[in-house]
Amino acid sequence: MPSSHTNKTRLVLTMGDPAGIGPEIIMRSLANLSKERFAAFTVVGDGPVLMEAADRFFKGGEFEVVDPGGKLPGCVPGKPTQEGARKALASIDEAVRILKRLDTPLKALVTAPVSKEMIAGVKPGFIGHTEHLMKAFSSARVTMVLTGEHFSVVPVTRHIPLKEVANSLSGTDILETIAQVVEGRMTISGKKDPRIGVAALNPHGGEGGKIGREEIDVISPAIEEARAMYPLIEGPVPADIVFYKAMRKYYDIVIAMYHDQGLGPFKMVDFSSGVNMTLGLGCVRTSPDHGTAFDIAGKGMASSGSMEKAILAAARAASPTYFGISR
Repeated sequence: MPSSHTNKTRLVLTMGDPAGIGPEIIMRSLANLSKERFAAFTVVGDGPVLMEAADRFFKGGEFEVVDPGGKLPGCVPGKPTQEGARKALASIDEAVRILKRLDTPLKALVTAPVSKEMIAGVKPGFIGHTEHLMKAFSSARVTMVLTGEHFSVVPVTRHIPLKEVANSLSGTDILETIAQVVEGRMTISGKKDPRIGVAALNPHGGEGGKIGREEIDVISPAIEEARAMYPLIEGPVPADIVFYKAMRKYYDIVIAMYHDQGLGPFKMVDFSSGVNMTLGLGCVRTSPDHGTAFDIAGKGMASSGSMEKAILAAARAASPTYFGISR
C-alpha cells in the first residue's frame, strides 16, 4: 500500500446506537486500520461514550470526534433508551451536514448500526438508514447493495410488507435499479464487466404466466431495455436457481425483487463479512451488515470484522486509484 496520500480521503463514521456495539467496533476498527493512513477519520456521536470506548479498545492512530450536542445521561451498554435513539439520529444528521460541506469527491459515510424501532419511537415514520439518508441528501433514487465474499445482492424493493411487493414492482423501478448497479459495478464488484443475474418474482419464474405475470409484463421488458446499456444481464432467473449460480461465480451481482429474497441467501453465506452499501447519495455510504447486538454490548465480545470491511469498502469506492483500482 502506498506510504503517502496527498489528498487524503475523509471517512465520516456515525456511532450508531450508543447502547449497542457501534462505539466498540468503531474503535476496534480504527485501532486495526488507522495505521495504514489511507484516510482521515471523523467519528460523529456522543463524546463521552466514544472516548470511553476509545479508552478500552483504541491503541494508537488518530481520529476526530464531533459531538452533535445534547446531553446523554446514564448510557448503559445493552439498554437502549429514547435519549440514545435521539443522539444516534442526531449523529446521522450531523454526519450528513459534514459531508455536504466537504468540497471533494474523496469522502464517504460509514454508519454503525442503529435500532430502527427505537428511532421510530422518537421520529415516527423512520424506516431505516437508507430511506432517511435518501431524504437527507435530497436524492431522487438510491440503491441498497449487500456485498460479500461470495456475491453481491441488490433488492429492488426494500422495507415494505411482503404482501405489497407484487403491486409495488414497476418496470421503471427495476430499470433504474439496474442502471445504478451498472454505473456502480466497479464499486460493487471490483470488476469492469461483472455478470448480473435478475431474479424472478414468482416460483419457477411464473411458469409462462400460469402462476404470475410479473415476469412477462414487468421484469422481462425492463431487462431487455437494460441490455441496451449493458449486455451482461440475464433474467428473469428463478430465485431458487439464481443464487445457486451466483455461489458458483456465474453471477457476480444478483438483483432481487424484494428484501428477504436477496438478503436471506446472502446472509446465509456472508453474514460475518457482508457490507451494506448505498448508491445514489452523491457520496458512498457503507455499513456493517449486522445489527446493534445489544445482548453483547459492553462485554468486549463484538467482532469488528464487518465494520473494518465497511470502512475499507468506503475508502476504496471514494478513492479507487489509491488502492490501485482502475475504472
